[in-house]
Amino acid sequence: MKKILPLLSLILLFTATTRAQGLRYGITGAINFSNYAVEAGSISYDPESRIGFKAGFRMELDAPFIYDGFYFDMEALLSSRGAKVEQVVEGQYLSNTLRPYYLEIPIHIGYRYNLGSTFNLFASFGPYFGVGLFGKNKFFDGENTTKPDSFSSSGLKRFDFGLGVRGGVEMFNHYRIYLGYDWGVLDIAKGFNGGTVNSRNFYVGAAYMF
Repeated sequence: MKKILPLLSLILLFTATTRAQGLRYGITGAINFSNYAVEAGSISYDPESRIGFKAGFRMELDAPFIYDGFYFDMEALLSSRGAKVEQVVEGQYLSNTLRPYYLEIPIHIGYRYNLGSTFNLFASFGPYFGVGLFGKNKFFDGENTTKPDSFSSSGLKRFDFGLGVRGGVEMFNHYRIYLGYDWGVLDIAKGFNGGTVNSRNFYVGAAYMF
């Protein structure tokens, strides 16, 4: 007990100090509706969206030196993305369901508008960085089904980068509900014969700020 009390005191002191400096932290999770913008020469594909998730931790730092209400935030998330691409080649049906998982790090600048002591509106914008961790695709060639690695030599590149926007409502200074959208600006496909694949993701989420 004598060892625990000093540790608790340090934790409380750290929490009080960071809150006084305008630093907050929390947990967050969202449902992803991910997809890809796919183009190959004059041909564009319309993949089927895949439902996934993202979850992790977030930090937020007030930025009153810009203007009252502005803030910076950063998150570290495990994010499940992907899509299903279907096509017919020489009369044969082919499908590829991509199911990659990323370490996703969005870094945004945002603005919070106070509606009173209970509700705040907020919106943010900024880049995100994605690092591929693992995943298995499901490829059907008309006869057989295989499950290659999502980041194999003929799959996706491990690094993704793009821009994101988000908006929502905060309640009681702790609970948040939000919508967001990410545009991938990098071509993330390997060996696509001159074509390009860019990630897209719409999500609906919630967070709790301590």
